[in-house]
Amino acid sequence: MNKKTPESPVSQFLNEVTDQISYEPLRPSIRQELEDHMNDRMEDYKANGVSHSDAEAQALRDMGDAVTIGTELNEAHKIQKAPQLTLISALLLLTGFIFTSFMSWRPLYMASRCLYYIAGATLLVFTVLKGYPFLIRKRKSIALLTGFLYLVQILLFIMTLVKKTRHGIPSTAYFATILFVPVITVLLYCSRHNKKKFLTIAVLCTTVWMFFMYTAHSFLGDTAEIIFLLSTLGTVWFMIHRGILTGPKKYLYPVSLAFMVFIGSPLFLSESGRYNMDTFLSPQSSVNSTWDDSYNGVLIQELLSKTPLTHGLKLTPEELMEYGTGAWYFTSRNPGNIGIDATGINTPEQQAEFDKKVESLRQQNYLPRYIYYQVEDVTLWDILPQHYYNNYMIAVFIFLFGWIPGLVLIGAIVLFYLLLFTYSLRINGKLASALAFSCSQCLLWQGVLYLLGNFGHQYASFPNLPLISEGQLSILCNTILLGLIFSAYRHDHVMEEPVNYKPITSG
Repeated sequence: MNKKTPESPVSQFLNEVTDQISYEPLRPSIRQELEDHMNDRMEDYKANGVSHSDAEAQALRDMGDAVTIGTELNEAHKIQKAPQLTLISALLLLTGFIFTSFMSWRPLYMASRCLYYIAGATLLVFTVLKGYPFLIRKRKSIALLTGFLYLVQILLFIMTLVKKTRHGIPSTAYFATILFVPVITVLLYCSRHNKKKFLTIAVLCTTVWMFFMYTAHSFLGDTAEIIFLLSTLGTVWFMIHRGILTGPKKYLYPVSLAFMVFIGSPLFLSESGRYNMDTFLSPQSSVNSTWDDSYNGVLIQELLSKTPLTHGLKLTPEELMEYGTGAWYFTSRNPGNIGIDATGINTPEQQAEFDKKVESLRQQNYLPRYIYYQVEDVTLWDILPQHYYNNYMIAVFIFLFGWIPGLVLIGAIVLFYLLLFTYSLRINGKLASALAFSCSQCLLWQGVLYLLGNFGHQYASFPNLPLISEGQLSILCNTILLGLIFSAYRHDHVMEEPVNYKPITSG
């Protein structure tokens, strides 16, 4: 009959300590660290002539109570929770889901949008629980896959330039640009101990990617580019401030700023870049017809100015028609841009007369909108800008419920971002903190540009409002970003840094 070999006192001690560690994947490394420490103590005692058994007993007495040590280590190495950020994120995600259901006019469209909100929530939960540990443990495989995917997109860029026709899905390049911020962050982190290699890779990758975005991807405007530049600059300065990027700070700050200004110069020097900036700063100066985004901005500002504090916007049918046709704006400017009544066309003769009128206006460089409603049946939804259900959710909320409820919603969004950065700044790990901060920047600048657009100052194409106004790809992108922030904070005290890791000790 086999008898179980009794455990040594050291093994019993180590087992009792590690039993207190709630995060089981960390137990082996803590056990090894304690065992090495005890072996060093024992060697010191034996060097002074103490026997092995006495040295072992003395080392155990020096360590103290196993349960106490394990409890202290567990406090220093436990999973962290972010209840406030979790609550506000869940509320905003639910708000987006409700808005999507309310503003979708087709059952099939509503069903598809609700489905990708469910997919986004599922991806968020998975990323929170597994994202950062998976990134650390599988970093080489992830690096190879990420590099391959970006090379595929660059090949599509090249095909677009050579063949003069668009290749690939435009929005994939848009969100690949936003996700490029955490990719560059990881490269910069790696440059801490191999500056020449990884810093060169980061600079070259950024320059090449932005070149293709300016040339082969200009049809989507400059929104992704400005988000990338602002987020990357903020992240680099954060890494300099935290000492993650080493070197004389008085040189690192201006050099990084100069580089970002250099690669961002087309946003201000090119004709399209200057137009986007002029439209953003002064939408009134860029209005030519009711089809312009700048006109939408002016219309939104006008309607917001008429919305009461405590209840929704109330307009007479005549006022609604004025706004719907653009007569309120163009009567005193360019009457030819006032919308044309397209109702009541029932015969070929009526259609021919309508077409003749439209052609005459177009020959005079007017672009009137076709109006398919009349004063008897016009509603607020008829006069709002196209894609209001995506692009103007905040403004529409104010139109429906008044300024005070609208400001409460904006306050909740601001609180979300405050908590986002609060938790990001609490992270101790160098890679974890830099990654979380970069993801926070990406989410922040999307929200800032979206809110500005809802008050009439749209920059280039409309961004998404994270968690609230989302699309099929954007919700996947933004839930990955948010999930990585949660996951980096959650695992900050239990995951080993991939370079020069120094474990956190109790006390």
